[in-house]
Amino acid sequence: MRGDLARVSEAETLADKARWFAAEAARAPRGTRTLTIVDWSSGEPKELAMPLDPSRSAKEQVDAVFRRARRLRGGVAVAEERLAKTQATLEELRQVETAAGSAPGVEELVALARRAKTVAPTEFSMPTRLVDEGTGVRKSSKTKGRSLRRRLPYRSYLMTSGARILVGRSATDNDVLTRDVARPHDLWLHAKGMTGSHVVVPLDKGKDCPTETLIDAAHLAAHFSDARGESVVDVAYTPKRYVRKPRHAAPGLVVLDREKVIALRVDPERVARLLGRESME
Repeated sequence: MRGDLARVSEAETLADKARWFAAEAARAPRGTRTLTIVDWSSGEPKELAMPLDPSRSAKEQVDAVFRRARRLRGGVAVAEERLAKTQATLEELRQVETAAGSAPGVEELVALARRAKTVAPTEFSMPTRLVDEGTGVRKSSKTKGRSLRRRLPYRSYLMTSGARILVGRSATDNDVLTRDVARPHDLWLHAKGMTGSHVVVPLDKGKDCPTETLIDAAHLAAHFSDARGESVVDVAYTPKRYVRKPRHAAPGLVVLDREKVIALRVDPERVARLLGRESME
């Protein structure tokens, strides 16, 4: 959360500099690699340089700086609210940790673990062995190893409609989710132009994704990406059959042969509800 707020400050600083480059950008020909201007605001001449992508127009890139600053500025209140909630969650988890150190028995530890799971549903996993002991279930040596849950490459969120949404845990897990888990007709989503999780909505063959499920999945794609904290996020979506991974590409990197994009206005309350629906199955 602090990183999100720091990016707002960085974007504001960059936007202030971009104002100096606006006139120069309008005159720069395509292919320009650097814009250079002289800043006289301090009374002394100071040369400022802005690196450019030569494949895009200078004006387009300066305008993009202003747009990003506006988006981040609009997310300040949301980021501050989330920071306060995160600090409160952390404090409660510290209290759980302290209590666990002096817990007299397994039942008390199970109760504390459940409290931690309620406070931080997506960050805390209930240890299977602790649950078994706390409920009085004893495993034989032959079945003990099988009681441990197999680690899945994705988080699973169960909607009230019965739909499931799968979210990759890491860049490597994204590859496994997209390549080995998702079927060609499943819906695939990702925060456009951002590093983040691959998101998959399993669908029956020949069925379209309901609008509400699409919006839920887009919120998760935005949340589990570098766009977290921004008020408006572009989310790309397409059937998985149009997603391919180039040879020797970095983990998580894919190419879309076709896509649609939703300009998602992030609803923090909806995100909170979705995170509370993580399934342990």
